[in-house]
Amino acid sequence: MDLTPVRIRGKRKRPGATKSNLQKALEASASQSKRPQISQYPAKSKKIAETAMPTLQGLPVELLEMVFLYSMNISLPRASPTLGRKLSSNTVIMEFVLRSFYHTVDHKSNYRDREVTSDPRIQSQLLACRFFTWDFFRAYVAKAHSSFIQQRGDIWKDSSVQPLGVEAFDGLWPFRFMKLTYLGFAEGFYIPEKVLHGPWTDDKASLLYVLVSMSGEVDWDGSMSGEIAKAGLVQAINENQERAVAALAVVLGVAEMINMSVIRQAVMKCGCNLNIVRQLLFNAQILRHDLPKDDVDFYDPALWRWADAHEGKGVLLKDLLRKADRFALEFYLEGEEGAQAKIVPFPYGGAKYDPKNPLNDVGREMLVRLYRSYGRKMTISPRRRRPRYQGLEHMNEGH
Repeated sequence: MDLTPVRIRGKRKRPGATKSNLQKALEASASQSKRPQISQYPAKSKKIAETAMPTLQGLPVELLEMVFLYSMNISLPRASPTLGRKLSSNTVIMEFVLRSFYHTVDHKSNYRDREVTSDPRIQSQLLACRFFTWDFFRAYVAKAHSSFIQQRGDIWKDSSVQPLGVEAFDGLWPFRFMKLTYLGFAEGFYIPEKVLHGPWTDDKASLLYVLVSMSGEVDWDGSMSGEIAKAGLVQAINENQERAVAALAVVLGVAEMINMSVIRQAVMKCGCNLNIVRQLLFNAQILRHDLPKDDVDFYDPALWRWADAHEGKGVLLKDLLRKADRFALEFYLEGEEGAQAKIVPFPYGGAKYDPKNPLNDVGREMLVRLYRSYGRKMTISPRRRRPRYQGLEHMNEGH
């Protein structure tokens, strides 16, 4: 009699044992369920991965430069270090500056009728950038001059008189470089803080001098530029940097920030460089009738005691102080009107006021108007500019 085989659950299979029919059926059913089936009920759609849209950082450099120059948004290269590196080529920077300065003026129209779209805010931000140095400024002048000649076309090809270019800044005579109206500086642009303080170099002082001549202003209310300019003037006096003194004396004089403390600093603490003292006195005499006598007193006892104790420079200093008190101190002394003048020129030169002319009643009036309107809009009444009756008293004279 044959025995019926009985399957015992959990019994271990022998090696090489085949799968049962039930196991094969279950596996086949599971495999069938994984295949896509057509059913009367809609199946849930599977999420499809979409390709992310490219960002600005992922754009090719050529397209990124086009976006930057089309938008003219100076904040774009500042958004990230990557964008800053991609948009920092010399070509892109120069083109952006040209569009912000040169191309904001219609150079084909007459000077009085030309359309000007320059934005002092953008220009102020560009001037404050690290790349905007004296060398870069000269490179911009050369590029703007080339564009100006090309834009005018055949009108100057056979002309014997060519418009001045970067050579107008040789020697830094304002009556020469102020003729370069195609540079496109806007009214009301701010002088950057980086050129308002020392340590002074010739390049930094030259850039400051030109920006002051171009009627640049100091942001007294929205920044610390005014305080920096005060400290910068003291530094310039200490370092005998006459060009910086000439520029800052006008900047601070316009804001009525020159008083006897800074003049005593130049005379009694720094050896009385007569050219620097004359720059200060020429600007201070304009304020003589607007400020309290204690702020601008050209018969200051301390100064006159110092002059009495120094026979050489003391005699010349007394003469300068007497003339300044009468508002009779001319910018150039006898024999200093030519190109060999030893004193740095007054940072303005134009048809409205010429510092080489004698300081008669008409000259004084024009000088005061020029000074109060900062070289622009000379028909504006001086009353429209509120004076700032502050000085340099807080500065340490022994700085």
